Amino acid sequence: MVCGICPLWASTAHADGEFLQLDLSESTSTGTLSIARGPLTYGASAVSYEGGSTYGLSATYQLPVAQQFVTLRFGPALGYVNEDGADGSFEAGVKLVAERYIPTDFGNVFLLADLNSIENSWFVLAQLGLSRPGVSFELSHGESETYSETSLAIAKRFGDSPTSLRAGYRFDAKEVFVGLSVNTF
Repeated sequence: MVCGICPLWASTAHADGEFLQLDLSESTSTGTLSIARGPLTYGASAVSYEGGSTYGLSATYQLPVAQQFVTLRFGPALGYVNEDGADGSFEAGVKLVAERYIPTDFGNVFLLADLNSIENSWFVLAQLGLSRPGVSFELSHGESETYSETSLAIAKRFGDSPTSLRAGYRFDAKEVFVGLSVNTF
């Protein structure tokens, strides 16, 4: 995606904080929670889509390597997948996350790659934030053995609060979504 942007003079993402995001559309609803304290980050996710649902928990530890270029986190993950018409199943796995926060004169760039052995899932995101109008633009793609989606979103922050209203388009599902996010990082 935008991985070539200023890779040598950016800062790694490593602040304590919380992130909550909820998105709703006609066929899919998603929820993500991330809580970071020091080198530990705890995560939870839920996706309900036509044909099933998935839920996940993780606890990752920030690895002390390449910190001048990227924040790497690794740890255990637990997932639950429920396909319509079938019994749900739990699966344990591992998760690797790479992220990069790049402050700019106009706002910031945030890059994220998330790999999970459960359902062979992966997710990538590139976000461009404009500090003056409090608007961000986001392109993301995620896949697993049961789900695939590419999304484009815009978010508008409410004043100086950590809360943003989101709207976007899911290309695979061919539908609009709306959502809310809270980001204290």
